[in-house]
Amino acid sequence: MEKLIRPKTLAENLGISLSTLYDRMKEPDFPRKVQISKQAVGFRESEVIEWMDRNTEEKRESNLTPVQ
Repeated sequence: MEKLIRPKTLAENLGISLSTLYDRMKEPDFPRKVQISKQAVGFRESEVIEWMDRNTEEKRESNLTPVQ
């Protein structure tokens, strides 16, 4: 069974506030939440890691400046 990360823990790990996490959840490429119970959700750890890897790579590429 895959590890699930609760929203508060995910926000802390990303270094963002919980409200910022909820804003990010509206983005189409952000990992989808998984319903754990009626009132609890989580995120699949593997999807979060994949999302972080993609965003880190995109950020790295956007910071590259052409050499003249």
